[in-house]
Order: sequence, then C-alpha cells, then structure tokens
Amino acid sequence: ALPISTTAETLMAKRATPPITLPEYERLFRTIHAVVANEQGDPTKACLFFAVAGAYLLKRHHKLSSACPVAGVAGYNLRTPTNFAIVFGRQEGDTLVADADHFHCWVEVDGWVIDLMAPLFDDMAPAERKGAVIPRFMFQKPVIADVKSISLDTPGATLHIPNDRLTTELIQGFTEKPAHSDLVRVCDQWYARPPRKIAPSIGIEDQTGKAKEVFLSSVRIAGVW
Repeated sequence: ALPISTTAETLMAKRATPPITLPEYERLFRTIHAVVANEQGDPTKACLFFAVAGAYLLKRHHKLSSACPVAGVAGYNLRTPTNFAIVFGRQEGDTLVADADHFHCWVEVDGWVIDLMAPLFDDMAPAERKGAVIPRFMFQKPVIADVKSISLDTPGATLHIPNDRLTTELIQGFTEKPAHSDLVRVCDQWYARPPRKIAPSIGIEDQTGKAKEVFLSSVRIAGVW
C-alpha cells in the first residue's frame, strides 16, 4: 500500500480539465520538432528530448510545476482498418517491459499524460501494417492506473507503464551531454505560449559558432485522440 501522504498528493494532483489546449500543444510540438530536425536527428527516435523539453516548457511557460518526463512501456491502438497498435517496449513472457533499447517517453502532469510524439505516429508505424494514414493528432489523456484491464486490441486503447529506474538513468544520461541542455534552452528562448505570437524562425549556432536560421515546423495538428 502507498503511504497516506503519497496517495493524498496523487489525488490532489489530479485535475478534471486537460492541462493544455490544442493550440498550446501544437505550438509545443512545432517548436521542439523544429529544433530536433535541425540537428539532423530522427524526430521519430527523439522521444526523450520531446519529453524533457516539453516538461521544461510546461513548467516555465505554463506554470505546471508537476510536469515531468517519464520513460517506460507505452502502447497505442491507432484505430486503423487493420486495428494496428504501436507498442514501445519488449515482450518478456506475458508482460511488456521497458529497457534502454525498448522504451517510450512522455510527460506526466497533474494526473495527465501528454505525449508530444503523437503527431509522428504515422512516420513511426510500418506502412505495411497500419493500413491507412494515421492522422496528426494531439495526445493528452488522464493517467490510467489499472493497466491490467487494458487490451490494445480495443480500438483507441492506450497503455502507459512508467519505469522509474529507467527514467532516472535516461535523464541522467541526457543531462551529462551539455549539447542537450543547450537545445532545451533554445526551445525555451523560442517558445511563446499562445495566444502570444512566436517568431517564425530562430538562429542556432553550430559547434563552430556559425549561426543557422531554423524555421518553425510546418507540421500542423488535425485533431485530438
């Protein structure tokens, strides 16, 4: 059983309304996506950066002090004609587990999951298995505590199983690379919470000190999961 204080804090942390709006989610995604893409990184493999930068921006600009990056197992039934579910983790017997090579990252805040990678599900899913284009939707849903009752065969079902040890290891590895922190700061300098206007581009210096103009991601969000 959980200590009473922890349970009380958890209950108090839950909120009835979503932490952010669709325009805010889209702005967060477009800012972080642009910075990742500029680094010649593969945005579909940058869930750790999306989660760390996203949580930082939510704390700084949205005053959501409980926002934190979380790593672990995640699964999403994407409601395609083939009933395709994208799963991050590996099978170990009858259970799904996460490790350093098989994991996903998301943000948790006030009892809600915000996955800033969700607009990239179409790019991440195998073309031969998804059966249709997966829309670029926002993912923001309440945390589901009873994961044992979830079947990813059910259209629209989602699954998140945090792994505290893996989260700590990944964040530690992330912070040990100064370039990562520099890029999070770029996101912080660039980001503006709607309805404030955001600059269409920002200059980012490379390792030689040469500045490159980086433009806000052109990806737009079409709806909500």
